[in-house]
Amino acid sequence: MQFSSIQGIGGLTQAPQMNTVSSTSSVQGVSTSLPSISAPSEADAKSFSNMLGDALSNVNSTMTTAQECTDKLLDGSLNNLHEMSIAGAKSEVMLHLTTQIASKLCSSATTLFQMQL
Repeated sequence: MQFSSIQGIGGLTQAPQMNTVSSTSSVQGVSTSLPSISAPSEADAKSFSNMLGDALSNVNSTMTTAQECTDKLLDGSLNNLHEMSIAGAKSEVMLHLTTQIASKLCSSATTLFQMQL
């Protein structure tokens, strides 16, 4: 395949040659078989469960902290207003992320249930 020369680009006169593959028989070492899929082990399932539980407890503790800061503000015992603002924003972001993850998990489960075997 030949390209015409490009004028005006600092001395570039000809594009390099490009080799093309004419057939798929010249590609060697490509496997067409699918890897075997096995069920997850019990340890993997427990580690996922633990990870999900830890993340949800972290969200819960963050929301509890934000609630405590709000209560302190209402009582008048909060010294720094920015602490309550930061805690509230942190809990808002974490709750939004949690709802997004829950939505994706539900969508994934629905997709799996609709798959035909």
